[in-house]
Amino acid sequence: MMDKAMYVEIVFPLSLDQAFTYAVPDELKDVVQVGQRVIASLGKRKQQGMIVELKTDPPADFTGKLKSFDNLMDPVPVFNAPLISLLKWMSRYYFTPLGKVIQSAIPSDARLKKEIIVEATALLHGTDDFTRFLKGERVIRLSALKRKFGAEIAINRVARLQRQGVVELENDFEFKGKRATNYLVIPDLGRDSEIPTNARAQQKAFDALNDFPGGLALDTLKAEYQIFMPIIKKLADRGLVTLEELEPDIDPLKDYHRPPEKDITLNSEQEIAFGEIKRSLDKHAFAPYLLFGVAGSGKTEVYLNAAAHALEQGRSVIVLVPEIALAPQIAYRFQSRFGNIVALWHSGLKGAERLWTWQQIQKDRFKIVVGARSAVLTPLDALGLIIVDEEQEDSYKQQDSEPRYHARDVALVRGREENAVVILGSATPALETYYNLTMDRYKGLHLNKRWEKARPPLVDLVDMGVEREDSRDYSNPFSRILIEAIHETLANDKQVILFQNRRGYAPVITCRDCNWTMVCPHDGISLTYHKIGNKMSCHFCDFVAPTPTSCPECRSLELKFGGVGTQLVEEALEAQFPGVPVCRMDMDTTRTKGAHTKLLGDFARGTYKILLGTQMIAKGLDFENVTLVGVINADSGLHFPDFRARERTFQLVYQVSGRSGRGEFPGRVVVQSWMPDDISIQCATKHDVKLFYNSELNDRSQLNYPPFSRMISFGFQGRSRDAVIQLAEKAAVSLKGQKVVQLLGPAPAMIEKSHMGFQWKLVLKASKTEDPRGSVLRQAAAHVLNQTQNKYVRVTVDVDPHQIL
Repeated sequence: MMDKAMYVEIVFPLSLDQAFTYAVPDELKDVVQVGQRVIASLGKRKQQGMIVELKTDPPADFTGKLKSFDNLMDPVPVFNAPLISLLKWMSRYYFTPLGKVIQSAIPSDARLKKEIIVEATALLHGTDDFTRFLKGERVIRLSALKRKFGAEIAINRVARLQRQGVVELENDFEFKGKRATNYLVIPDLGRDSEIPTNARAQQKAFDALNDFPGGLALDTLKAEYQIFMPIIKKLADRGLVTLEELEPDIDPLKDYHRPPEKDITLNSEQEIAFGEIKRSLDKHAFAPYLLFGVAGSGKTEVYLNAAAHALEQGRSVIVLVPEIALAPQIAYRFQSRFGNIVALWHSGLKGAERLWTWQQIQKDRFKIVVGARSAVLTPLDALGLIIVDEEQEDSYKQQDSEPRYHARDVALVRGREENAVVILGSATPALETYYNLTMDRYKGLHLNKRWEKARPPLVDLVDMGVEREDSRDYSNPFSRILIEAIHETLANDKQVILFQNRRGYAPVITCRDCNWTMVCPHDGISLTYHKIGNKMSCHFCDFVAPTPTSCPECRSLELKFGGVGTQLVEEALEAQFPGVPVCRMDMDTTRTKGAHTKLLGDFARGTYKILLGTQMIAKGLDFENVTLVGVINADSGLHFPDFRARERTFQLVYQVSGRSGRGEFPGRVVVQSWMPDDISIQCATKHDVKLFYNSELNDRSQLNYPPFSRMISFGFQGRSRDAVIQLAEKAAVSLKGQKVVQLLGPAPAMIEKSHMGFQWKLVLKASKTEDPRGSVLRQAAAHVLNQTQNKYVRVTVDVDPHQIL
């Protein structure tokens, strides 16, 4: 059996939408498996790839002898068969080469980095320092030559010597991830010290450890005693200490305020929802649910009970949250309930910590993974349950790099592949999800009441146009009703959340005399004034400029700051509520690691009375002492020229309103709006979910937008505007005469010019009535990709786009 030829299909993380067939070396035929990574020669280079198929026959059209791959990187598969099947589906559906999809599912520190080995031959001669050093070493890494002689000299000299044929170059691979291991250093106090009298550093270290018979962490020895690993190793060699490896401290919630655990009994609605999920788990069959619960209805309790039942069955669980730093409470609840079998997978993990977590997931140490978008691809075995909390969130959609997938949709497909139950949870589901519920594609589980004693908050909707006319105060960001409500809340020793979805101080600066506006030189966007730091900043490309003192066009000193940002609101709070501690939470205050959880933890502990923030505070937060929520400008998102603008506005206002009155104390919400009659504002303030969704579905149906159609968006980006336009128009012309597929564009992107060049858009749209399975649309998209191969213009494709501008 071992003599029979064996072949594998291997894909590489390159822009090659194909697999390559290799022979399996004889010595590896009994160990090779789908999902293992390999090193293989591709052309003249060695590349890392992954086995995606085993075969007993070579390709039918191949007559020669296939070369073998070099060696295996993994003793066991990185991904199991269902996960490989999922990644293949993602490759097909999102028009992304399979090798790139697989690469996106592996943490960068778990990949191999390529290193060039330089080997001097007998022909190498010379008396200069570089040549003599290379002859003396004979074999050396290029990186070492760069460190010694500088990158430019090393690369140029090696390239010249290779052309002369006096050195040979070879690719080598090593793991990127190197974990700085921490140890518990335990002294053997029963042994006599055998430290020489001149080894004073060793004696100092051993004396320090005498006070800690149970041992001391190496990190502590370094920080507090300036005792480092080389000294500890010498003590270990003498048998005076033993080292035990410690797990890295990677808990992102360690600074978060942890309230005491409650003994919770499910109410009748929760019991019905959990019972339905439990029956599906017992069947070991794919079942998609929408857990449709009002804000504060206790969806997390249903999640926890479902996860516990899946664990009892010996199965694992994935819990997706929009961003773990912004939703610490659900992550903490799982960690608190299930302990050290819960892995937290989030963007704040350093490379080495991320690698360690991923490796422990592979080793089946963790049974639950709580994390953001990419957690849906973690290599858990025996998957039984996937939870997508706040499934409507845009952050589940990968926007900037391939594959541009939606984690909710991938979760549903993974659930189908692994016969797992999938729960989509939301108080304001995506319109597509709501539509699928009405079409019976999902089973609905409804939580209509707030949990325990909590009641829906009272809502005041303030028409800011009328407010300004009545008060004649055009500079104050707060209405009189909101000011009164804040005073009353603070007097009752309760807390306030204020929402303003724009950071900085003022979004625009203009000249009163000539109407000049300060814009970014790279992309033409208005620069935002940041009073802290006294700077003008572009929130698209991070360009920063000094704040002008006069108009550069007419030299006028009459400059006007327009609009309201969080810094201005913070300043107004300090002026009108002196002495009241205010916590501002936006991108400017949360750039450092752990800043989100620390600020939220301080607010939970009562350090701050007012929490002011952007959309990062709009959902996922549960503070029983918050009895007032104020929305400074509810309709800012309505002005965005996108078919989802009204849906997003409704969801955001509804969700932030739900932060009030979540405990036993009654809540209140004050919503300020310049467009109070818009249906999204009206329905959000009245908590009328069905009216909004039915109205929005009617509008989408008439305009043939999702969920009644499918869309695929193409982006064309390059340094030459003419080349970009020419290629975009070529793509559109290639589909001329296509009756089923409607073209939107080509047209400039909303930000046409940026530091990365010019960008145009072309959107393909097809009605589900005329193209029920989307096959005609996908054929048209594939045709566009084939017609737009161009080395000067980058073409990107986005299936089911969330932004089309």
